[in-house]
Amino acid sequence: MKKCPHCKEICSMKMGLRKNVSGWVQKYLCTSCHKYFVDRKGFENFRHKAEVITAALDLRAKGMSLADVVDHVDQHHRVKVSRTTILDWQNKFGKKLKSFTQTLQPVIGGIIHADEMFVKVREEWHYYWDAMDYSTKFLVGDHLSDERNEEECMIFLQNIKQCPVNQPREIHTDCSYDYPVPITKVFGEKGILHCFYPAWKKKFKNNPIERLHNTKKQTIKTFRNFDNSQSTAAFFEFDKIYYNFIRKHTSLNHITPAEAAGIFLQLQRNRFLSLIEKYQPIIRAS
Repeated sequence: MKKCPHCKEICSMKMGLRKNVSGWVQKYLCTSCHKYFVDRKGFENFRHKAEVITAALDLRAKGMSLADVVDHVDQHHRVKVSRTTILDWQNKFGKKLKSFTQTLQPVIGGIIHADEMFVKVREEWHYYWDAMDYSTKFLVGDHLSDERNEEECMIFLQNIKQCPVNQPREIHTDCSYDYPVPITKVFGEKGILHCFYPAWKKKFKNNPIERLHNTKKQTIKTFRNFDNSQSTAAFFEFDKIYYNFIRKHTSLNHITPAEAAGIFLQLQRNRFLSLIEKYQPIIRAS
């Protein structure tokens, strides 16, 4: 019995097959509202197969350019799609997965490494703030801003505070003057230990987040440039979901940061597909 997407009742019967651009798919008839539907499990209103869409998402998350993803999908799945379609899939599923993953609260080790990096958006430099838990490698907060000051740092730190179940004991940063006052305001004078290092020591003490930023920079080079702040923020959100819930880390004994932080989703081999299908009631195509 399948759940009807029209009336939400679980009362249906098989009514043969239907052919579309994805091939032959099972068709159902709802015995309550008497409407036909196809069970797409989170991929409603998308023309192409879920396997094709998730393959494209995985390649984009790994840093492949839009042109290379289009070529790969054409060669290996015999499906012709445009670059705009690939980017549309990335933005839609990134946004919808964000609405779910934000409800999951990790249990972190307590030591946070925070830093910021430059990002070019239409020939203008922006700042991307990012924070990682040292023991689980879970990304606990991020923020994109066009300025680097205490106000933007406050927003960034509030995101960190709202993410985990347990509050961090230490936060490690560089010697930027933007951190001390916001950290005191957000976590309190005795709420957290702020460890900061001068530039010549930072690469030794804050290297977990530095290594991550180096990886992000290499990925961004493939994309050439971002058109606007919205597309930039959408990419970083999509990348964070991939990093926390999809990508397995050798330093964590081949588990994801989410699993290391106590979030067990029991995803199957195609982790993007499993994540989207598993939370079908939350994820809907618009």
